[in-house]
Amino acid sequence: MSTNLSDDGRSNQILNAALAVFARYGFKRASMEDIAQQAGMSRPALYLVYANKGAIFSALARAMAKRACEAATLAWPQGKGFDDGLAAAGIAIHLDGWRLIKGSPHGRELLDDNSAVVSEIVAAVDAHMNALIATRLHEAGQDGRISSVLVAGLHGIKDKAQSEDELTRGMTVFANLIARGSMAGD
Repeated sequence: MSTNLSDDGRSNQILNAALAVFARYGFKRASMEDIAQQAGMSRPALYLVYANKGAIFSALARAMAKRACEAATLAWPQGKGFDDGLAAAGIAIHLDGWRLIKGSPHGRELLDDNSAVVSEIVAAVDAHMNALIATRLHEAGQDGRISSVLVAGLHGIKDKAQSEDELTRGMTVFANLIARGSMAGD
């Protein structure tokens, strides 16, 4: 998954390399040498940008979270139907992370070994999604207080999905059911 994770070309190069290395080796086995080699630079040059692989992991996780939040917002512009918008935003915010975790034999290790960083970032992503859902509910004349429940529902679908198709289908069905129920009183 080659992505534009940073506005800075050198950091982007490093973060993309780190993503590939962490997915291939996991956090424990990955080394600064592996990341430098994948990025096409020397290890000393890598150390000029990042102090250690923990700092790289943190920057990578924050960049992926920022990109996921931006994608969710773009996927659900004002005026888009609630069901289509919730499904599109849910898929946009969760798909890349799901691919990393499910696509790497080290996905669970990446989360567990970096639980403090990951939990902080997940909380920030959830807060973004919660605010987006609450805003769209208010725009539709609905009570936005259920947004945290919907965020939890999207997480449940992501956690249970065994394929990308199952993830997208689950989020679409969930969004359709919620839209039918919340808009029934109109």
